[in-house]
Amino acid sequence: MKICAFLFAAMTATVSAFTPSNKAPTTTALNQAIDYNPNLGGPTSSDPVDQTLMDMFPTDIPMRKMQGGGTVRTWDIPPEAERLSYYIRTNGRPLKALVELWVGPIRRIHSVNIESEDGDSTPFRAMLKFKPGTKTLKISTTGSHEFPLEFGAEVPNAARMQETWAATQKVFDTSPKTTVQGGSTEGGGGSIRYFNIPDDVETTQMVLWSRDLGKRTVKARIEVLSGPNSVRQNYELHCGGSTQPYHCVIPTPGPGWTIRVIATNYMEFPFHAVVTPYEVLGDNGSGYNDAYDFGSGQNGPLYFQN
Repeated sequence: MKICAFLFAAMTATVSAFTPSNKAPTTTALNQAIDYNPNLGGPTSSDPVDQTLMDMFPTDIPMRKMQGGGTVRTWDIPPEAERLSYYIRTNGRPLKALVELWVGPIRRIHSVNIESEDGDSTPFRAMLKFKPGTKTLKISTTGSHEFPLEFGAEVPNAARMQETWAATQKVFDTSPKTTVQGGSTEGGGGSIRYFNIPDDVETTQMVLWSRDLGKRTVKARIEVLSGPNSVRQNYELHCGGSTQPYHCVIPTPGPGWTIRVIATNYMEFPFHAVVTPYEVLGDNGSGYNDAYDFGSGQNGPLYFQN
């Protein structure tokens, strides 16, 4: 009991030093995140859910620089919050970081270990879902001192939380789902699923969720390959699964990308994987089309599963 009290006091002291402003992010700030190119046209769908999808992964949020070599930063999450987006990148050096979500000092409900060869050309964006209550977001650099990174996190306001939650559900419910079955022992023997990415898809979105398969914990390794078995991005994921679907955007710029999803949990813990385009390079090569238009069914879901 004394040890737990000490750990809680230590974490509370650390969190207070990095608590963000209590001012709720505005819709305007989030909307600016879609301005990737001045030639970007208007939305292809009038559905407000599709509008939300286009800007639910902001890249214009305040960033905090973190040194490599095991640097740790923590942020308080408002108790009423149910959604959180984050953006992580480097100046071109390898990206190595661990993102965790904690309830109290000893209960971790989410983690993703990120390794990428180039955090500038392949930064990482994700949106988390969780129940209301006191929580702490913890970021750790796992590379050497020569590999600093920049990290930003943002909690949408109450209305925006509902909109982004509806967008995640629509991506999941309107796209083909691939079942990823766990293995006989934890850490080995699980299903492997491949998703070949078309050459014009610059970023790919992924939702992993066990809502329809028993509402179990999701554990998976996500590998992004360029060429035959050449892993350029690697993500080790652990999340609640039933109440915590993982919705992320993975950079896939240029031709020749494949996403490989490997189950790392027990056989009794299957989950569904949905992989669809997020940003598609325009035909003239000058800019991006809007996010995948679920209303019209154009662009098609991903894709060619082996």
